[in-house]
Order: sequence, then structure tokens, then C-alpha cells
Amino acid sequence: MVVTLQSPQQVGSLTSAGTSVAEFFARFPDEQACLTHVFETRFGNHSPCLYCGVVGGWTQIKGTKKYLHRCRRHVSVLEGTAFYRSNLSLMAWFYALLLFANSSTGMRSSYLRRHLGIGVKSAHRMGNVIRTHMAAFEPHRMVGGPDKIVHIDEAIMRHVVGGVRQTPHIVMGMACEHEVLTGILPDRTLTTVTAAIAKHVRPGSVLVTDCHLAYSGLKRDGWEHIPVNHSRAFHNFAGMTNNPIEAYWSVLKRTLRLYGKVAPDNLWRFLAEIQFRYNRRKSKNSLFLELVSAFPLIAPEQVESQERNFNWSNFQ
Repeated sequence: MVVTLQSPQQVGSLTSAGTSVAEFFARFPDEQACLTHVFETRFGNHSPCLYCGVVGGWTQIKGTKKYLHRCRRHVSVLEGTAFYRSNLSLMAWFYALLLFANSSTGMRSSYLRRHLGIGVKSAHRMGNVIRTHMAAFEPHRMVGGPDKIVHIDEAIMRHVVGGVRQTPHIVMGMACEHEVLTGILPDRTLTTVTAAIAKHVRPGSVLVTDCHLAYSGLKRDGWEHIPVNHSRAFHNFAGMTNNPIEAYWSVLKRTLRLYGKVAPDNLWRFLAEIQFRYNRRKSKNSLFLELVSAFPLIAPEQVESQERNFNWSNFQ
């Protein structure tokens, strides 16, 4: 299934309601309400049948999660989404999305397990799938532009799994106009860092960094570069600091400390979750209602594409 579109009427209603517990259960009182919402979001009266191309004309097949079109072909509404073939109810998935959206510091699997009454493995899988779902709302993009200031820095993420200290991971962050973009780098060499900047920063941007040697070639490459020597001060004595990205590191590290053990293979999912929440911290719209405004495909090829948005090891 590739249809994830929604009508303008649906978008308007999703961004105007609240997300308290009472409002959640008023909007999604049972399993059928959740299923109807997924169907209306993906198909409804705005997306054509995948087989005949006709819009509308759907009827739910009683006792199933499938819908029958008047061309006599049926579709599984949940196929390809985060909820497909899950033994957990849609109500549990929707409520978990509410918990993730309303939390400011992340959602541990142990809390999901206790709150939803599910098993340990189910809670772990649910958390990772929801983070993958959130990653779809943070697609690849570039930051900056002519005369816009982009603050760039890296942070070292150290992992301990099973009592064994893992190889540290390097996360690069770029902050511009109250939003951040983050990705995992294989190293901090000049070649790697400048390639990442060239791929994710628009030409004409003003780059603010520290004095790490990896940034020493930026002016030679044609960038307007303002280095801040942190060994002397946290500013360059002309009022310029790197605080916008430094502030994000405190949020990132605080959240990862809450999670405790993060498997290196899943680090990109946690980056996606934290970035999604941070970039919407000033938004007046509900994060939960944004998360249920579309249901992107969660298939291996889509997940691989999402991972590349946060794993900057390959710049081809």
C-alpha cells in the first residue's frame, strides 16, 4: 500500500483539537474508531482504489480490518503501517503514540510495559516502531540559505550494552532558525565533516563552528565561516556563540541518559524521536494529532531510507 494522503478537511480537524486523556478517549473510544481513522486518513473519499483508480465506494468487511471496494477488490487498511500484523490492539498503539507525543523527555519501554500491560519484548518493539514512525515525519532536508546562520557542532555518544562499553558514536548537529538536523558520522576527519556540510547545508549560509581542525577548510571551500575558540571563551568577542546547537546537545544527552542503554543499531531511531519533538517545541499544534495525520509505510526499504537520513556515513 502506498496511499498515505489525507484530505484538507482532515488536516484542519487534526490540528485544532487537544490531546488530553479525556479528549483522546472522546475521539478514539474503541478499536473501531481507531481503524476508521486509519482508513479515512489513507483512503476515505480522497484517494483512489489501488486496482481500479476510482475514488470512494468502500465498505468495511464485517468482522475484519479490511475494506471492500465496489470493484470487488479488497484492501487491508493496516498493511504496510506500523500496526500491520501486530497482536496488540490499535487502541494500545494509538495510546502509546499519545504517550510519546506528550512526553518531553522520552518514553522508556518499562513504562510502556507497565502502563499498557504488555510484555517486555512487545514494549521494546512498540517503542522502536513508534520511533521509526516518527522518523518518517523528519525527512531529508537541507538547512540554511543565503545569509542565514547555521550553527554546527559534534557530540560524542558513548554506549554501554550488557556491561560492555561500545565504540563511541559521533553525532553531528546543525541548528538554524530554531530547528536542528542531526546525523551519525563515522569519524571527525576534515573530509567527512566537510562532505556532510556540503550535503546538508545550502550554499550561501554563514557557518558558525568551534575551532576543531575538521572545520579548517571551510573558508577554502567557499563558505563564510565564523570560528568560536572555546579554549578562550564561549563567544568570539563579537557577540557570536554556538549556543543554539549546544542547547540541543543538553536535551539529547539528558534524554539518552533517561533511556539508559541504547543499542548502537537503534541510535538513529532515538535521534529521530528527539529531533521530532525538539523541532516542534514551539508549535501550537498537537504532536499526537500530527503523528496520526498520516501513516507512512514501515517496510524494510522505507526504514532503510529513513535510517540514511540519520546515518551520514555515506555521502553518495
